[in-house]
Amino acid sequence: MKKVLVGLAALLIFYLLITFVISNRVLDTPHRSLEESYRIATERWRLKLDSLQSELPPPQDIEFSSPEGALTLRGWYYRGGQAGCGVIFAHGYNDNRVSMLKYTPYFDRCGCDLLLYDHRGFGDSDDAYASGGIHEARDLLAAHAWFREQTGLADEQIGWVGESWGAATALLAAADGSAWPAFVLAESPYADWHSAITERGVREYGPVLSVLSPGTFQWVNFRGGVDYSAASPAEAADRIRVPVLLFHSLSDTLTAPEQSDRIADRILREYLTYHALDWGAWHAHNVVWRPREYGRLVEEFLNREVPDFCP
Repeated sequence: MKKVLVGLAALLIFYLLITFVISNRVLDTPHRSLEESYRIATERWRLKLDSLQSELPPPQDIEFSSPEGALTLRGWYYRGGQAGCGVIFAHGYNDNRVSMLKYTPYFDRCGCDLLLYDHRGFGDSDDAYASGGIHEARDLLAAHAWFREQTGLADEQIGWVGESWGAATALLAAADGSAWPAFVLAESPYADWHSAITERGVREYGPVLSVLSPGTFQWVNFRGGVDYSAASPAEAADRIRVPVLLFHSLSDTLTAPEQSDRIADRILREYLTYHALDWGAWHAHNVVWRPREYGRLVEEFLNREVPDFCP
């Protein structure tokens, strides 16, 4: 019996150690510089970022404070043509504000003010643990408050555009109910942080990750000071009361399109426009594969759901 107990204790210690190590990966915010994101976008994806930026007003380097942890978040503010509209952009995991430049033409043509910022722990913003969208959603609400003060725009004149992690963040922030943006454009979000991480881990390391994920996320709770179960756009979706334009590629092998299906199932019908696109695009790259068709879908949504947004 003693040997059995010792063996079980050793197994438990091993489980705790290995799940602690894996929690490092979950909480990690891998740093990618603005320059590196620019290089990847131009060389790998052939995006003409120089041309995109030349069409925009000169950016102002800005910073604002997060209500969670007193962090400083940094970004670019593009002052538009006094058209009475603004858009805030939230980037995906392992990236920064540069990756969101590809969405700006659809709103710059409206003369909107634009805010692109780096999430906590990414780009030029202060270091912090990732929280799957929980703290990041509060950061987005802080960005919204800063943007309102700078521009004088009302909630209904400001839209949010999020990609992947940023899309999940925008949906969680919209469900919070403390701000009412004109719309949320959510490209390739995950339904919840736990299933997104586990889904990727199982693909990379095999089914053993399913056994390790409960312990891993208990460490995430303890070390990150968050309840990971709250990082769930799907659970929050039925509280959203603003128009949502949801995109996902049916060819996405990083975040399965079923993740967006789960979110779509929970958003009230009168607020949802969902495009599950069969364009062969990689994760969060619908806009890269077919930018003109993507723009047409965005324009149709704006004209129908918020006709006064883009004059």
